[in-house]
Amino acid sequence: MTTLIDSTCHESRIKDSVNILLVDDDIRNLDVLESVLTMPDYRLFRARSADEALLALVREEFAVIVLDVRMPDLSGYELAQMIKRRKRTQHVPIIFLTAYYGEDEDVLQGYGAGAVDYLSKPVNPLILRSKVAVLVDLFRKTRILETMNRAMEAEIEERLAQLKASLHEKDTLLREVHHRVKNNLQIVSSLIDLQAARQKGRDVQALFRDARDRVRSMALVHEKLYQSEDLAQTELGTYTKNLMKELFQAHGEVSSKIRLNMQLEPVRLPVDRAIPCGLILNELATNSLKHAFIGRQEGLIEICLTCIDNRSVRLVFQDDGKGFPSGFDWHATESLGLRLVRMLSEQLRADLRHRNGSGTTFEICFDIHGIGIADSRER
Repeated sequence: MTTLIDSTCHESRIKDSVNILLVDDDIRNLDVLESVLTMPDYRLFRARSADEALLALVREEFAVIVLDVRMPDLSGYELAQMIKRRKRTQHVPIIFLTAYYGEDEDVLQGYGAGAVDYLSKPVNPLILRSKVAVLVDLFRKTRILETMNRAMEAEIEERLAQLKASLHEKDTLLREVHHRVKNNLQIVSSLIDLQAARQKGRDVQALFRDARDRVRSMALVHEKLYQSEDLAQTELGTYTKNLMKELFQAHGEVSSKIRLNMQLEPVRLPVDRAIPCGLILNELATNSLKHAFIGRQEGLIEICLTCIDNRSVRLVFQDDGKGFPSGFDWHATESLGLRLVRMLSEQLRADLRHRNGSGTTFEICFDIHGIGIADSRER
């Protein structure tokens, strides 16, 4: 039966003590080992067989095992191999003791079984005590590191939980902000409609409708952000489809004659770049629907959106309408819509180009993250 030799002098020191397992079938050898290794901070356990040693290893955690090579039931080598095969005990250091030390083959067999050291009997007390002390010190330092590691892991988990909670709160708040902004903009849009209905002149009503469409284009960005998992970016291709759908519905009589062809790659834009881009599209599409196809029974609007190297966006808007008059300088025009296009392009630090031929083409290139591509110029 495994015996605990409690050599601690004070109960208060038990917390800092370490367990050492002494395995030998000869009680006299165990007495010698006990006398050599008795220390205030060591808890010595005796085992006189392999079964007793294995039972002790199940019940306790040990810093060192001092193991006799020659035992009747199971050799020290075989017992060491069993200990090393068990996950819980595979890292416990083993010091072999033998009265037959001197054959290289025995030494190699001991190290092959998992021993960290090999001593011959009779044991030199100073050598055994110093070797055990080194291994005990290593055990304690390892436990300190494990304790520190567990504390760090617990702290990291706590910090991560706090960050996740904080991010969730911020996401909820930001989603609510987008929702409220969208609702407020829709209220503004409805108020503009009500005010427009009270106006008698068509020109004045058209101005109100233009203002309404601009507000709706901004509200649509916030609507898409509210519905998106990513609250900081919106997907420009999907946004463009929805914006064109709303504009075509708002200009029903004209748009019913116009075909819309869109080739849109998925492009994610931060909100501060999506809104001016949406307003540019709104102005260009509104301008085409109002002026490009007067007197025509049909027409075509094409929009092409591409992402270049995941860094920049190329947006091409064109129609096959009548185009601008010869000699028309759209940079100097008093048209509010075209002035907005120019101002918003500058806000995006975009390269804005215009071609006037069989219809009108606007090409806008800008960096996704706000780095200027080139000064706006006309080609």
